[in-house]
Amino acid sequence: PAVNLAFAPVFIAADLGYWKESGLAVKMPVISGIGAINAALAGSADFAIATGQTVIRANTRGQHAVVVVSFFTNLAHELVVSKVIGEAAHVTLHSPIAQRARVIKGKKIAVNAINAIPHAYLKLFLRKGGLDPERDVTVAVMTPDASFAALKSGAIDGFVQALPYSLVPVRQGTGVILSSNLREPPDFPELAPQVFNGVVTRADECGKKPTVCKRTVEGFQRAMDYMHDHPKEAMAILHKRMPHEDMATLEESFTLMAKWTPRSGRMTEEGWAKAQELA
Repeated sequence: PAVNLAFAPVFIAADLGYWKESGLAVKMPVISGIGAINAALAGSADFAIATGQTVIRANTRGQHAVVVVSFFTNLAHELVVSKVIGEAAHVTLHSPIAQRARVIKGKKIAVNAINAIPHAYLKLFLRKGGLDPERDVTVAVMTPDASFAALKSGAIDGFVQALPYSLVPVRQGTGVILSSNLREPPDFPELAPQVFNGVVTRADECGKKPTVCKRTVEGFQRAMDYMHDHPKEAMAILHKRMPHEDMATLEESFTLMAKWTPRSGRMTEEGWAKAQELA
């Protein structure tokens, strides 16, 4: 659905040739938002990368999907506001969430798609901070690059993006992080670890193509191990996928993300229960 560090094992497995070694010819088109899982459910893609929440919602609507491997277990997005607004409010990540939520009351916040996970994160933050997500902020839809420029110009007051994009305005001196579940203290410790990003397919797909499923999962498992065992080399691979981001930004982002990238893609009931809470 996008190119960011939340999908790091996908890029590592592909660029190290893990799937090619096992006899799979893998293509990875980018289809934004829920378009990715819709492609898999429609049969135009064999697999999709999607969140546990998306899979839960699909199944409740009769679209039977399964996650064959889970590779990220926390909320990958952060809320950033303009530096002017953040500094004027005198808040930090250690400030009470209700105090931080008031900072964006009446403000315009960008997400990459309505009702996608970044939008859900914004709603979750506002609700936990005691505000009404439907009335207390204005939501705009923007790509990461567009949101950087809009934040700098004042066209928006903040945005929700996954790493490394949440760090770009911080590094540029135009933004500050207002909410994160990847830093200390996390805003939603009750929601991690959970089944967040995973590899999704139709419920009957692996019965029809067990070898394809097995080899696909093995590629992800190898990539997840590689991230932990060879972090510098992994970051170099990811920099090729995101060449416009400087290495310092990628290194900070990678450190935050790797903590929540498991070595095993197996899922737990607890992880699904927490995904259900977010859904």
